[in-house]
Amino acid sequence: MKTNISLLTIIITLIFFMSCNETTKNKKENTADNQTARLKNKGAKKDCDNAHWSHHKGPDGPENWKNICTGFATCGGNSQSPININTKKLISGTELESPKFNYYKSKVNIINNSHTVQFNIDKGNKINLNGKNYELLQFHYHALSEHTVDGKHFPLEVHFVHKHSDSDYAVLGVMIVEGKENALFKKYLDKFPTSKGEYKSDEMIDLLSLLPKNKSYYYYNGSLTTPPCTEVVSWYVLEKQIEASAEQIEKFSTILNNNYRPVMPLNNREVKIYKE
Repeated sequence: MKTNISLLTIIITLIFFMSCNETTKNKKENTADNQTARLKNKGAKKDCDNAHWSHHKGPDGPENWKNICTGFATCGGNSQSPININTKKLISGTELESPKFNYYKSKVNIINNSHTVQFNIDKGNKINLNGKNYELLQFHYHALSEHTVDGKHFPLEVHFVHKHSDSDYAVLGVMIVEGKENALFKKYLDKFPTSKGEYKSDEMIDLLSLLPKNKSYYYYNGSLTTPPCTEVVSWYVLEKQIEASAEQIEKFSTILNNNYRPVMPLNNREVKIYKE
């Protein structure tokens, strides 16, 4: 009888230790799995650093920006840019004011970043928009235009990007139509890098000369038109256009290679107009 009891005790003890070992093993495996999951999630949040995106249809094109990486998810948001501006549905912006420009001059610093041709601007050039000061960071080009007016694209659109804070940007959009030679293009179009690269000069650009005289504008709240498509932009799309020759437009459009995002749904947003 004693022998049977001793044998039973040994068996129970072995089962207990085996159970403890299995529990410990499972805990270690679960911990390892959780750590792997956390690392994967951590990686997903960083994967936008080297994410490749394009303006052309395909896996990395505008229709898929929101799926490329976690940080681009906003590209599928409800307040995206550009939009079509329907001139029959505009609201009078009685509370809006004329832009107050404190633009001066800037040295020439032209960059082709493989998505656009961009002029980086010296510090100190500012604009006051409806009582708020913004600093001009850069201006860059799209062909065709990103915004449309009554469903119509323009040959080129230039965006003057201003910053008030990390959560508050203002972009002036200016359409370019075929007409007389553009003075800026005449001087620097041959210097524009045709692929990723940079051109610098100590020559100065008169920034105000790049804008139409009449500053009437369409206004709405939207986003950056390239990833991460952050919805932090007040858009001021000028009603009047500037001009460039047919030859200049064709040459520049070839460099830009259809770098425009298709128009996005307006959803419940309003588009206002300010008449100067």
